[in-house]
Amino acid sequence: MIDDEAWSERLQQAVGAVRDWEKRITNLDDVESKSSIDQDDNGLPGHPVRSAAWYGLVAAVDHLALGADLADNGLTIRPTSIFTVTRAALLGASQAVWVLSGNREERRYRALAVESDERKQHRGFLQDYASDPFIRDTLPPKSLAVLDRDAKRLTDDIQSLQSLRKGNPYDGNLVSTTMMREAAAYLAQREDTEEWLRLVFAYEWRMTSAAAHARSWPTHIRPTERIPLPGGGERRTLATSLSDIVQSYGAAFLMTNLAWKLWDLRRQRQI
Repeated sequence: MIDDEAWSERLQQAVGAVRDWEKRITNLDDVESKSSIDQDDNGLPGHPVRSAAWYGLVAAVDHLALGADLADNGLTIRPTSIFTVTRAALLGASQAVWVLSGNREERRYRALAVESDERKQHRGFLQDYASDPFIRDTLPPKSLAVLDRDAKRLTDDIQSLQSLRKGNPYDGNLVSTTMMREAAAYLAQREDTEEWLRLVFAYEWRMTSAAAHARSWPTHIRPTERIPLPGGGERRTLATSLSDIVQSYGAAFLMTNLAWKLWDLRRQRQI
């Protein structure tokens, strides 16, 4: 059993590292000539491996820094909303680890899968607006033409990426859960606790999802006070604890820490 003081110390240790990372993301790190990432990017004009990896790192650190801001100002223990922050950090860090791990062919395939999915998401956003009856009746023709033009440009980009992705095992739609699980398995193997740590990350991913934030099913899993009501039924009071928050923050922190190690390994020329 670990008391709240120990959990608080663990949180502050993570926050200290996050503050250093926060400074790093203000400018893009240099990628050295003939480094691993530099060679990964050969033949991928406009779709570099470094972009998919770096943005994942930026997103992870930005969300962890928000958690650090909350901790520095007296952490209020809220049972659902804080996990929105930790989940986003975990996803960004998982993207960076997923892209940067594996051999060169895998890294290129994965970066291209991220690039393609980004464009599909952007195109879907534009197409939803362009096809909405209210939008089509309200916007002037020039504005509609811009939406259609940008959607067409994204379609051209997706088709161009498809030619680069021939033989890519990630040729279908990119699934965030698959990406996170593979990143978690990679981290677990490095820590020599493969099965347990992999399951810990899978638990965090599910329990910090939007469905777990805003719907009631987690009350069957998380500690919940159940008060019987006269005539049947019960009232449930959902709570969380400092340990729940620090473990969720810590999972994202561990994945981000590994992402930084991989980033520095890949961006620096090995002599």
